[in-house]
Formats: sequence, C-alpha cells, structure tokens
Amino acid sequence: MPELPEVETVVSGLRKLIGKKIKSLEITKPKLVSVGPGVLSPKRIHDQSHVRKFKQALQGRKILAVQRRAKLIQIRLDKDWWILVHLKMTGQIIIQNRGQKEVRVRLMNTPNSPIEKLPCKHTHIIISFYDGARLYYNDVRVFGTWRAVKNRDLKLAKDLQDFGPEPLDKNFTWRDFKNQLSQRPNLKIKQALTEQKLIAGIGNIYSDEILFWTKILPTRLVKKINPEEWLKLFGVMKKVLKKAVKECGSSVGDFIQTNGKIGNYGNYHMVYDRKGLACKICKSPIKRIVIGGRSSHYCPHCQR
Repeated sequence: MPELPEVETVVSGLRKLIGKKIKSLEITKPKLVSVGPGVLSPKRIHDQSHVRKFKQALQGRKILAVQRRAKLIQIRLDKDWWILVHLKMTGQIIIQNRGQKEVRVRLMNTPNSPIEKLPCKHTHIIISFYDGARLYYNDVRVFGTWRAVKNRDLKLAKDLQDFGPEPLDKNFTWRDFKNQLSQRPNLKIKQALTEQKLIAGIGNIYSDEILFWTKILPTRLVKKINPEEWLKLFGVMKKVLKKAVKECGSSVGDFIQTNGKIGNYGNYHMVYDRKGLACKICKSPIKRIVIGGRSSHYCPHCQR
C-alpha cells in the first residue's frame, strides 16, 4: 500500500490539474465511488444510483487545490465539494496531458508485467477535462475508494479523524513524537510506527528503513526506547521520509507516479524486501519476521 512519500508524490502530480474544469466522468466499477462522508463498507453496493450522484457532484467543477492527510488524497473543488481518494493496495492515478497522444504504463512493477495502453481493462475511472487532459484511475484489485463530500460534511469523514500527527509537520517535535508513541508502551516499536492513530502515513517500507538507520530491532518495546534513541529515531524518521519524497517514493508492487514513471527510493532500501540478501553495511543476511500481522525486515547484526 502506498505510504506517505508515495501519496505525497501523487498529490504533487495532481496539483498540475489545479484550475482545470471537469467535463465528464466514466465509471466502470460502481463500488469504487460514493457520495457523503461515511466510510465505505467492504460489501459495497453495485447499483448505478450513487454513480449518478457522484457524477452530478463532480461534473462542471473546477479543481482548486490538492492536499494529503496521512495516506488519503484530498481534492478540493469549487462549489464546496471535495473528492477523498484512498489508493489502497493497487490504485494508480495517471494523467494524460492535453495533446499527449497516448499513455502506456505497467500495472505491476515486475519484469514480466506487460506495458498497458490506457484505458485498459483495469482502468475503472476516467475523468475528462475541458482542456483535453484526462485522469485515469487503474485498480487491479479494486480496493480503492473515491468519495464526493460537501465541505460542511468534511469534519464527519471518519478516516480524516482517526490519524495521529503528520511526521513531517514543522511543528511536530521529538517530544510530541515520543509522547504519541508512548501512549502504547507495550507495543513493539514496529507496530507503534505503523499505528496510524499514533502517527500518520508510515507503513511497512519506511518503518523498516527508519529502524535500520536507528539501529533498533523492530521487536523492541516502546517502553524500552531510551531518551537518546528517541531523539535519533525522530531525526532519522524525518530524514528518511524527506528523502523518499524527494525521490518520488518507492515503486514496489504497483506504485507509479502520475506521469507513469517509477519512484526512485527503492534504490536506497537497506532492509525492506531484502530477505536473505546481504546487509549493505555488515554483509549479514537480512531477516524477515511477522509482527502483528505485518512483515518486518531487519539486520540482526546492525540492529539491537
């Protein structure tokens, strides 16, 4: 699932649509869309009534701003409407610029994955703009969500309320960080870093990388982190996330940028998805364990 750097990369790409007006929408998977602040049920409806409402809410609207909260994309429209987008496991947003003849992308970042011309069978939402640009939403597993929400109802959107602080917020201090995670002293530090109610946007990739550079085992309990380690953990977290944003995220699984290019931060991975490979520092084999249902990669020699 895309994490903070990947979603921030998508948001950056979507900002190129600011000022454009939506002409029409094509939706082939009704269960992806809804109107209103409620969180979508896994057993989503498949009828066309809410599709019509979704289209009516968006058609003719102009994009005013695009921002991120944790892993959620927020697109602000005129007439007090917002679109809330969660990419989930396999969602991709691709932009075809005005005058661009065609777009071809890989749906999965594997050597054998074919390059698809868009729209393809996994393109479930197409938004056309009056200037000729298009937005394609691909989703192989169809887990993503697109919700149209009025500004007055935005505060009722539960998945905007259930997140902890943003780790890259300028006002977020190391003491805030320590206090947030220390609310769950008996959690393993890997679990605490990926608990969205404690801190927003960090998942398996970046928790692994942060803990490697801090030299802390993912199994260490939060209450066992000493003050010096809290300071280092906070600084490393900021550094890793900023670098990942600069490199346009990690293209593992299906993540690509809105221009179809891959992210570059995978070139800097020290432990994530490197089970059995030699540690880049000490040459020990990288280990993988499961903590609270999440995979965790670490170096048994470098991390304590």
